[in-house]
Amino acid sequence: MKKFRKLKNGESAEEHESSINLIIKTKCPTKWIIEDLETGQRYRANGNTEIGKMFTPIKTSNAE
Repeated sequence: MKKFRKLKNGESAEEHESSINLIIKTKCPTKWIIEDLETGQRYRANGNTEIGKMFTPIKTSNAE
C-alpha cells in the first residue's frame, strides 16, 4: 500500500519505502535554496562540500 504525506499547500506526495539521493551539480552552490514542502523549512546551500553540512536553515520571520 502506498503512503502519502500531506503538503502545506494541500497536495499529497508519495513516500518511498527507502530514501533516495537528490544530487545538484553546480559551480555556484550558494545560489541554491531547497524547501521542504511538508514542513515549510527552507535551506540555502553554503558551499561546504561535507555531507550533512552543505545547507544552512533559513530562519523564517513571524510574518510568514
